Amino acid sequence: MNVTEEDGTAFSELLGAFGSHANLEKRAKAERLAAMKPGDGRRKKGPTRTVQFNVRISEHAKAQADALLKEFGDRDGKSWSQADLIEHALAVLAKQKRG
Repeated sequence: MNVTEEDGTAFSELLGAFGSHANLEKRAKAERLAAMKPGDGRRKKGPTRTVQFNVRISEHAKAQADALLKEFGDRDGKSWSQADLIEHALAVLAKQKRG
């Protein structure tokens, strides 16, 4: 038995990788980014969303939001987040109110 087997580091070889970070390079990058603060100069782009906004909504409103997320995602060919939807809805509402 070699040293790596004795200290348990051969675990992934025994059972295989698991979880969302089976790729060690992606895991290292994710851990490095998680350790950085939003305004850290080592990040490639600046912080986009630094304020948390939580609300409770009805099941009907949630279903409408999910339908819009799917519709916009299919239209644009990218995944829309709830934050993207709220920012878009606020921009549209503000534009209607001004005009």
